[in-house]
Amino acid sequence: SSGINAEYGGSISEKLLLHKGPVRCLCTSHDGSLLISGSSDQTVCITNLLTNPPQIIRHLKQTESDSGMLSGLCISNDNTTLISTATSGTLFVYDINDTRPRHSQYNSHEMGVNGCDVKMLQEKHVLCTVGADYLVKLWNIEDDFSLSLSTTMSGHTGQVLCCKFAVLPDNRDALFTGSVDKTVIVWDLETGGKLHQSICHSSFVYSIALQDDKLVSCSSDKTVKRWTVTSGKVRTINVIPIAHQDKLLDWSNKQVKSWLQHILPGAETTLTGVELVNQDLEELVNELGNDDLAQDKLRRSILLLRCFDGAPPEFLCPISMEIMTDPVISTDGHSYERSNITEWLAAGHNTSPFTNTTLSTNSLITNHNLRKIIQTTFLIE
Repeated sequence: SSGINAEYGGSISEKLLLHKGPVRCLCTSHDGSLLISGSSDQTVCITNLLTNPPQIIRHLKQTESDSGMLSGLCISNDNTTLISTATSGTLFVYDINDTRPRHSQYNSHEMGVNGCDVKMLQEKHVLCTVGADYLVKLWNIEDDFSLSLSTTMSGHTGQVLCCKFAVLPDNRDALFTGSVDKTVIVWDLETGGKLHQSICHSSFVYSIALQDDKLVSCSSDKTVKRWTVTSGKVRTINVIPIAHQDKLLDWSNKQVKSWLQHILPGAETTLTGVELVNQDLEELVNELGNDDLAQDKLRRSILLLRCFDGAPPEFLCPISMEIMTDPVISTDGHSYERSNITEWLAAGHNTSPFTNTTLSTNSLITNHNLRKIIQTTFLIE
């Protein structure tokens, strides 16, 4: 995008309306000419980025009977083969010129697929898929677009969320995977064994990207980290400061005002996160609260904010990753924001959006204990 500022953020150069449902996945072709987007409406859209404005080339449709949400996209480096993955465990392989899958691979991972990547190895397209079953799998893509499983690798102790093929500085072909277990594993593609495993974050590793000998990873711990890779070993370089990070110091005036509305509806302020952290507590309380009750609520809330510097992961809905206000427990044992899990069930899903296991019933139970903790922590009425 031409509107990107060198330090942070930027301006929007194009806004594309490509799907009827929420967009869940994106990838681009290796030459930068194509944008591929995937939606919860079970469509995949291919857009030409070389035209001005960008033009939709075609919409692809997943099999109607597949009830899983789209979870990953990748395209071969010669722009001939496109793969999409679903939380049901199904893999869809497309000829880039067709609108329907040329091949569907069901039950590729027992508990669903979380992501994928594809690379040409020894003159054959090889697909990597990672799943909620903690496994990493390699598939050969045949000339007729069918898939044959070649290797299954285990080493993570949690769901594997992302994968990326790479070439190491010594010219070995390798694979990087990130997981709920907070680690990144570097795999040797020749042997299928682990070259290295590092604890890279304090929470889930959601996505990884590679450029030359640099690895970039992002996590639900609210950080983006850059690493150097030498002989398969991963070593940290630095934590990249990002403008959208939820750290209290980074809160804008708009975010501070939104928080303040929970504490004192109708109150106004010009404060930012920097002032909320660094200004004397009693000065803040006197400035924002006009009676003893309001000042007491503010005092406790500011202290808690400074302590947490954001929300604990257990306060976040696994679907929206936002703080829950009406948490309910599903039969999978996990808590969700009521409106989010209700929408999921109303769409016809009978599986857990977190583990992809089949739900015994659609019943939901209010999590009174968690709701009370959240209300007490953030003083939400």
